[in-house]
Amino acid sequence: MKIRKSKNTKRIANVVCSIGLFLSLLIGGVGGCIVFLYLKMDKINYKPLDYSIVSPTGTTEDLLTKNTVLNVCFFGLDRRDKSDTKSRSDSTMLLSINSSLKKIKEVSFMRDIYTTIPGYGKNRLNSAISCGQESLAIKTLQNTFGVKIDKYVTVDFENFKEIINILGGIKISLSAKEAAYINGDLWYYKSKSSPLPVKDGVYLLDGDKALSYSRARKIPTPEGLHDDFARTYRQRTVIVAIFKKISTLGLKDLLNIIDKLGPCIKTNFAKGEIIALAKNMTKYSAYKIEQFRLPTDDNVYSENINGMAVLTIPNLKKARFDLAKFLYEDDLKIKEKAKNSYT
Repeated sequence: MKIRKSKNTKRIANVVCSIGLFLSLLIGGVGGCIVFLYLKMDKINYKPLDYSIVSPTGTTEDLLTKNTVLNVCFFGLDRRDKSDTKSRSDSTMLLSINSSLKKIKEVSFMRDIYTTIPGYGKNRLNSAISCGQESLAIKTLQNTFGVKIDKYVTVDFENFKEIINILGGIKISLSAKEAAYINGDLWYYKSKSSPLPVKDGVYLLDGDKALSYSRARKIPTPEGLHDDFARTYRQRTVIVAIFKKISTLGLKDLLNIIDKLGPCIKTNFAKGEIIALAKNMTKYSAYKIEQFRLPTDDNVYSENINGMAVLTIPNLKKARFDLAKFLYEDDLKIKEKAKNSYT
């Protein structure tokens, strides 16, 4: 038997629907943006780590980790041609978001560190990614320095420039020598980017200029750093500038930026994890940023091995403990585990 609805019942249903729609529009703006982004995030080049390579035993219990710390490795590939599948990492950096300390720790691993690449013998650290992509590079880092890496993000030269341009450029303080060096790169690579004034100052760098700055090692920094020590310093400076630029964006603008950045990166961040990071960006923007570099000045020497100029770390146990101390500070459990493992 078919039951007819009364006019009052229909009227009540319409009122309820109207109230529901009103509340959805009132409080659902952010949620709507997030749902929209989630549906469009298939543009991101998502590639999970191969844990048969990263951790063949299926355990990472010997690695230092903490549930309030997210360790993200950034790889910058020295690739300009997309067909090149054997590019090395021009930059290898760790960004550690520590929610318990309310700090972001930034670590550079110098590209010429002489270490063991599992399955390939001794070589420079920057060769690991060309031998076995991100999974082997992360295994190499974990084996060498003893800290668990949770996520990775990879870009190449062209994608790096695109990211900077999408952000509208980044502001960097330059010396006159640095400005002149960047201008030389712009001329050499036939860039359409306009040259900089050759004088000290703070400049808005587009993608071409930012790439040139982040790779510069033939001129010292104003702080007196030379060679790859200068380059890694500049790369950390660029990452801080990018983070500061992103942290000033409102959620809507941030979600739009993430949508545009998607095709420029390769990562094992899942959609929901990226959205969670975006939602927490305001919180992270208040965190203190601290920087570190391995090897440290007191634990490194240069040598030539098989025709390669490399950086040798004479006391690897000290390097591991120094990294653990920087990342986890006075966490007694972590500190004691590091001390027992590496001393």
